[in-house]
Amino acid sequence: MVKETDMNACEPHRRRGRPVQMDSAAREEEIVRATKALLMSSSLDEVTMAAIARETGMSKRTIYAHFDSLEALLRRSMAEIGKVIFLPLNEVEKTKPLKERLSLLLTLNKPPVSEDRKREFLRTLIAKAHVYPNLAREMCQNGRGILRGYICAELEEAVREGVLKIAPGRLALAAEILMDMAFWDPVPSLLDPDYIYPVEGDMALRREAAIEIFLNGCLTHRP
Repeated sequence: MVKETDMNACEPHRRRGRPVQMDSAAREEEIVRATKALLMSSSLDEVTMAAIARETGMSKRTIYAHFDSLEALLRRSMAEIGKVIFLPLNEVEKTKPLKERLSLLLTLNKPPVSEDRKREFLRTLIAKAHVYPNLAREMCQNGRGILRGYICAELEEAVREGVLKIAPGRLALAAEILMDMAFWDPVPSLLDPDYIYPVEGDMALRREAAIEIFLNGCLTHRP
């Protein structure tokens, strides 16, 4: 499964002098692109309307004509970043065995930023959740919520085909349990400054073990 973040969409691209003329849709897309680039390279506190204006070569007044608040712009930008992290299966991948489909879904396409920067962003967002409540809420919905939906769809199909046995009404809970098993708890990394984040190999081992344990508990017939 090819999961590569569009690097060009995240790289800063500052304009010099008078910005070229754009239609409204292109201008809005440029504002979002610049905001995503800043989110990837700066702390959340540094992603201000003034910084976005500098990045785009536009005035703050122009930006406010498209987004009535910084939070609205951050929400749109974070939603687009989420779209390249949590990807649905393509038509070829949908034909693979259930175990492989779940593994593909749980293998996230991580943004091209360091673990330290991601943790710092998360710390800041948690601290400012009362300032940006809609952003914090939508980050959960557009991140973990999207992934839960993809996994639920696969589990539902497996139940319908008689491969898995999961009680009616518990598919979402089963998906949540599988995600909890597959991913490390981020809280220790936010609290402990000396925390060593697991490397990709350790994450892959945990993911595959989680899927195996989960399926062994839900399969209707043991191999």
